[in-house]
Amino acid sequence: MMIRKGSLVKVLYPKYVSESRGIVEAPEDIPGRWIIRLVNNPLNNSEEPLFLSLSEADIEVIFA
Repeated sequence: MMIRKGSLVKVLYPKYVSESRGIVEAPEDIPGRWIIRLVNNPLNNSEEPLFLSLSEADIEVIFA
């Protein structure tokens, strides 16, 4: 499936957030990279959203 804004993805890497689910928020200015907002922040049980800049190789599309 193609990655696009709003896609639900599974994070494969980095390890500290692997297997987390996220929503694609926007493409980065760098081709092949995306801003991902994690559905649940796994760090310190925080309610604050966690945003990551990840390459296409670091994520797997679950639902486009």
